[in-house]
Amino acid sequence: MKTTIYFLIFGIFFSFSAFGQQWTTSSTGIYSTGNKVLIGTNDVQGLFGIDDSLLQLVSPSNSMSFLSMSAGTKGITFGTGIYGNAMYISANDSFSFAYGANKVMSINPNMSVSIGTNLNPTGYKLAVGGKIIAEELKVQLQSAPWPDYVFASDYQLPSLLEVEKQIQENGHLENIPSACEVQENGIEVGEMNRLLLEKVEELTLYTIEQQKQLDQQTKEIEELKALVKELVQNK
Repeated sequence: MKTTIYFLIFGIFFSFSAFGQQWTTSSTGIYSTGNKVLIGTNDVQGLFGIDDSLLQLVSPSNSMSFLSMSAGTKGITFGTGIYGNAMYISANDSFSFAYGANKVMSINPNMSVSIGTNLNPTGYKLAVGGKIIAEELKVQLQSAPWPDYVFASDYQLPSLLEVEKQIQENGHLENIPSACEVQENGIEVGEMNRLLLEKVEELTLYTIEQQKQLDQQTKEIEELKALVKELVQNK
């Protein structure tokens, strides 16, 4: 075993020497072509159809490549052939995992992560091509104020007439994006929850005010009923 390992290392080193450039085949399955070293095959492989590999380890039984070291942008590839599952460690591109011929996940040069998509999410840390399911999701806003300000004494609560006018003119509530805007730009979950809570708290204030008016009207009605009853009795 040790003899085989020593011979393998010697063969790789020897192939890059000036004398080794002339050596092309070996009974051990080690091949050299120019500045390339291949083990188990003399056919350079690669998922992306490149031929700039400097070192490849290939299974003699099925010609599948398990390791490829390239001089180009692909860097190091661990995988099972041209369309097999693989991992790519690139010199100046994404660090990627592939299932078959499709990328499953990439860690991009801008420190973002892409799952199920080739989209590099500029300005974001994660892009997912598909649906996500989770037991819990926490969104922590760093700067936007939470709508407690709605309950402050100096908050300018719009009248219901102003709300009606806003709806008639624009087709949506103030500060809430329209359907077209959502379709084009999507929504930010944290910001949308903040805006929705703002509207809920405004509705709470409207309800409280309406309840006060109902209580006042009920009181006045009871007073009028008592007055009418007294007038009828004294007639």
